[in-house]
Amino acid sequence: MAGWLKKILIMGIVFLMILGLFGCHAKTEETAGVGKKTTEKEENKNGIEQLRLEELLQKIDKKEKFIVLVSQSTCSYCDSFKRLLTPYLKEHRDIPMFEVELDMLSDLKADIDQNFAKLKKMVPEFSDGTPELFCYENGTVKQSASGEMSEAALTNFLIDCGYSKGDKVKEEAQTYTFQTSEQIRVENIHTIAKKIKRKDSFYLMVNQSDRFNQAFIDKLIPVLEKQDIEVVALHFPLEKTGSEDELQQAYETVMSCIDTLDLSPTVFSIKEGKAEKLLEDNVAEADIMEAFSKK
Repeated sequence: MAGWLKKILIMGIVFLMILGLFGCHAKTEETAGVGKKTTEKEENKNGIEQLRLEELLQKIDKKEKFIVLVSQSTCSYCDSFKRLLTPYLKEHRDIPMFEVELDMLSDLKADIDQNFAKLKKMVPEFSDGTPELFCYENGTVKQSASGEMSEAALTNFLIDCGYSKGDKVKEEAQTYTFQTSEQIRVENIHTIAKKIKRKDSFYLMVNQSDRFNQAFIDKLIPVLEKQDIEVVALHFPLEKTGSEDELQQAYETVMSCIDTLDLSPTVFSIKEGKAEKLLEDNVAEADIMEAFSKK
């Protein structure tokens, strides 16, 4: 396999792994992260307050109104769902959302099954899978939802729970296309490599077509239009233009500039041939505005 093709293929695989397409949420397959954290509880993780099982039981007994997310630290479906949920909660801070991360409640691997059993006893509706959402009101489960959810499904769940107003959204099979505007200009990798070599100053967005990127771009475009900022976009999978050697050289120039690429979308500020990471993942609109207001 040609070197350039191997590098691009590896990057594509990394993208898929990051987006959780190789994951599962069966508890028997999710023990890799056990023991990496002590029993000292993190009070807040990604903007979601963490609960122990006894704290969850107290809330239920007190008949509090709240939503709890049941997850596992090594559950790829949980990670993918929280990429959608976290920015949503930043913009809806009035939603009382909590999380119970079942495999992080103890240092012992043997305790995981016990935690599942304890939760099942406390919450009979629990299906033994993660992620799972439960909306509590007056000590009982008002609504529940399991598995990775789309943005439409999350909106409808919150409407059913009474935390969001408006009409329910029709859930349909979704296709994702790369949305552009006058402020987002798609360039091939050769052009971007030349800009880097010339030490041009510009914003670079690395993206692909999926729901996280589409949700991010929907929030990005109004900010760019308001501040009259232009962003150059490098869209994956790469368009094959030029010879194999030219494509490999351009790819190496871009990657040597941005250094690391863990997630898409990612936005960089490039000056004098050096890149500064401004934004990564489907962040909240407030984070986008803050990042560009500093420039």
